[in-house]
Amino acid sequence: MHPHPPHTVGFPRESGTDRRTILTPTVVRSLTDAGFDVVAEPGIGEGIFFYDDVYKQAGVRLAAPDEVWAAPLVLRYKSPNPHDLTRLGPGQHIGALFHAEGDLPLLTALTRTCASAWSYEFMSEGGRFPLGRPGGHIAGVQAVLAGAQTLQHPASRGVLLGGVPGAEPANVVVIGSGNVGRAAALTAAQLGARVTVLTSGPESRDLYAVDAPAGVTVLVNESTVLRECLTTADLVVGAILISTFDTPPMINDIDLVSMRTGAVIVDATCGYGPGYLPTAGAMQKPGTPPRIVRGILHVKVDVWPALVPVTASNAYAANAAPYLVRLAETVLRGQDDTVVQTAKIADAGKLVHPVVRQHARFYGMTP
Repeated sequence: MHPHPPHTVGFPRESGTDRRTILTPTVVRSLTDAGFDVVAEPGIGEGIFFYDDVYKQAGVRLAAPDEVWAAPLVLRYKSPNPHDLTRLGPGQHIGALFHAEGDLPLLTALTRTCASAWSYEFMSEGGRFPLGRPGGHIAGVQAVLAGAQTLQHPASRGVLLGGVPGAEPANVVVIGSGNVGRAAALTAAQLGARVTVLTSGPESRDLYAVDAPAGVTVLVNESTVLRECLTTADLVVGAILISTFDTPPMINDIDLVSMRTGAVIVDATCGYGPGYLPTAGAMQKPGTPPRIVRGILHVKVDVWPALVPVTASNAYAANAAPYLVRLAETVLRGQDDTVVQTAKIADAGKLVHPVVRQHARFYGMTP
């Protein structure tokens, strides 16, 4: 272990070929202005065209990987490889977009490390998830763009999502009014589609209806309402907050029969297990042909933000910067921050977040 000043935050490079980074100049300024020292691996920003000189000028100390991983607080964009967690020792902390609940090797590694882990996507403030906004926004936009492209597939409806004089606008149904659903609805409406958003209940309907885009219809997602919407939909975007092993199906195989042949379903939630859109099947890689079930084209991709690393890194870092400072204040200075505490998933090898513990039990683990 390399000794570090107690207020040091380390930023290793991302795993594999991921070009994203959470360490943009915005994050550097936020942390250094708050009195923290920043150490990072050389080349950490090359994937988004921020080179080492930019970091040096901003006050970042560049160091070898082992030294960066030895910082009392380690921050990444995405979760590390399970093996990387063996680099951490007692008393260290790591923050990332873990999404550990769907990853058995990662859950196992978290229980074997003596470090504590914080998962950005769980951070909750005022009933919302602020660190989910940029990724959700990107996923919502890309879900609609992927749907627009799939509607040009030879087996599809052959409908242009953008409005054209003399042709009926496309009908788009968005299930969910959170970060992903709002972005999807706005994108579809801006393209000229006729959009219906289905919310989880009357409260979310009324809350979203206040600032819904012009011309967007907002309804409560009841079974009869959803099935009526499906009969005229050209594109359905599934954007509910959570889809996991015990999430009840929302669109079944029999529901596809009532839909227009060639319509498209895009699963933008991409949860774990069969989830709410079981006909979407297994995860697909970007660019693979849509899965066709009963004449309905399905797209299920969970890596869209990674396809736009410059946009994703800058948007995510700008939004996350104040929360990363609060995380550092909590971990390195003992600040009592109830919002930050909602992001804690592991405490010195013990799984502590209820969602993570629930999924561990699905895998037969004792959390």
